[in-house]
Amino acid sequence: MIVEQPKQIAFGQELYPTVWIKAAFILQKITKKHAFSDGNKRTAIQAALSFLHINVYDPVDKDFINQSEEFVLSITNSPDNEETMLQVAKWFEMVHTKLIY
Repeated sequence: MIVEQPKQIAFGQELYPTVWIKAAFILQKITKKHAFSDGNKRTAIQAALSFLHINVYDPVDKDFINQSEEFVLSITNSPDNEETMLQVAKWFEMVHTKLIY
């Protein structure tokens, strides 16, 4: 299951060590694996945003949804590799802030 894979540990090391890389993995894999006949991109961004929210991060800008649509489309046309995942992780980190309760 895609949402469980970011928890993987190999030789005592997390394969996806940061919250940003974990969220990027979720977005990239749901987008690329086409788990559904329709709605993969919408599901991917919602799953990644939910994961980040659970981990106490929310988008900085309220216009984030408009930006995310364009960004997810660009990911759809990018290779399914580590470089793309790191770009997604960097983007998530730039557009999110830690919530303070």
